[in-house]
This record gives sequence, structure tokens and C-alpha cells, in this order.
Amino acid sequence: MRTTLIALLLTASFAHADEAARDPTAWPPALRSAVAAASAASAASGAEPADRAVRQVVFADGRAYVVQRGRRYAVGQQLDGARIERITEQAVWLREAGQVRREPLYGGVEKRAEPSAPATKAVSGAKKSKEKP
Repeated sequence: MRTTLIALLLTASFAHADEAARDPTAWPPALRSAVAAASAASAASGAEPADRAVRQVVFADGRAYVVQRGRRYAVGQQLDGARIERITEQAVWLREAGQVRREPLYGGVEKRAEPSAPATKAVSGAKKSKEKP
């Protein structure tokens, strides 16, 4: 009985030693094949994944510049095939194929004037509170 158990354990350990050690940083085979198929499809279509979103504007010497991929672009220069028409703190206007489009720097966030606070009269002798109502 003991020898059978020892033989079984040795056989199992040898079988396990023959398997290649799994690399914990490697992608699972199913994911590897899916990524390879997706990259092959994009290579076949000739589509180049490019992030064209304008993310940074710099103001220097009284002029505004768009910073893209480590280069500065001023008004009138070409940026990814579009001519820069106007640069502000919130957006960049680009002309491409005869159309002007506005590229916001911060999508969903717009700068607005502060709303005027309603005028309230303080009762004479009453102390104004610093707390917000």
C-alpha cells in the first residue's frame, strides 16, 4: 500500500515537472489569440490608432500654442492635416476640408461667469453670519 502511494506521488510529481511553468505575467492563450486577431484586422485595414484629441494649450510671449506629441503649434500651422484657426483657454478651432470644428480641451466642462448673488438686506443691529445658508 505504501509503495503504491509513493509510486503514485512520484509519477504525479514527474508529470508536473514535465509541464512548462506558467508565466504569471503572460496573457492567457484565449486573450493572446483575440489580441492577435484584432491587431491583424487593424493592420489589414490600414487604420492607424491615433489619439488626435487636443489636450494641452500653452501661453508664451503673449501667444497661444497647442502642444501635441512634444511640439508647439501656433495659429495658422497644420496639426494632423487640419489648420489651427483659433486657440483659447477652453478650446481649439481647427479647419479641415473647409469645415471649422471646435475641439474642447476639457469635454463637458465650460467656463462661465459667476452667477450674481442675490442682494439681502441685513436687519440693523443683526450680526452677519459667515456661514452659508
